[in-house]
Amino acid sequence: MNSDFVHLAGTPETALRHEDLVTLPASAPPAPWRVTAAAMLWTDRPDDRARAAIDAVVPKEVSAGATPIATVGALIRYLRTPVGRYREVIGAVVYRRGATVFTHIPFIAVDSPASVVGGRTNWALPKTLASFDGQPAGGTSMAANGDDWRLEATPTAHLLMVPMLVPKLLALVQLGPHGTVWSVRPSSYGVARLARIDVRVMAAPTLADWFPAGIHWGTLTPRLTMVLGRAVWGSAAG
Repeated sequence: MNSDFVHLAGTPETALRHEDLVTLPASAPPAPWRVTAAAMLWTDRPDDRARAAIDAVVPKEVSAGATPIATVGALIRYLRTPVGRYREVIGAVVYRRGATVFTHIPFIAVDSPASVVGGRTNWALPKTLASFDGQPAGGTSMAANGDDWRLEATPTAHLLMVPMLVPKLLALVQLGPHGTVWSVRPSSYGVARLARIDVRVMAAPTLADWFPAGIHWGTLTPRLTMVLGRAVWGSAAG
């Protein structure tokens, strides 16, 4: 992997260890990526403590002039991707800047070295390596484990299945190498069930103070297709 992408803005939990670096491939398939997955996703509204913790880990080039209006957690099992099957955990922040709403991901971990490289080099996502147990399914737990953190979620899903469509409206904005701001507009479609999700987080305040833990309403999606195109980038925002 190009050394420019080793140190990307993210929570301390996303830092790549030396022993991880030696496992990474030199490159990964370029965007666009089309993937299918099973996933659970939930949201929360940040309180004062969460907003302070978010402020500490999100670069000003991304957050300047914007207000965090929601946090999002997700556990995903990818069934088909350009780098094969893998699992992922995401902690994201939704911002509003004037009439514009966008998302930023300061925490993301996977169990695929090739996905680490693909995420970092295609979209400036600070992916790191973790281990996982379980899968996103009703009544069972799925957990992600790092060196000094653990996240676990157990969904209880309703029976009614509804279609889900997310068009390319919400930009994902990340800070890339050399102070460049990267953005991409993912799209997704599938079917989902409303779910009550019990989330437990054992981590340092850099993650635990803002990641949406506790009991939340969200969705359990047995089949989801997502498309992530090529990122566009430019100078850092003021």
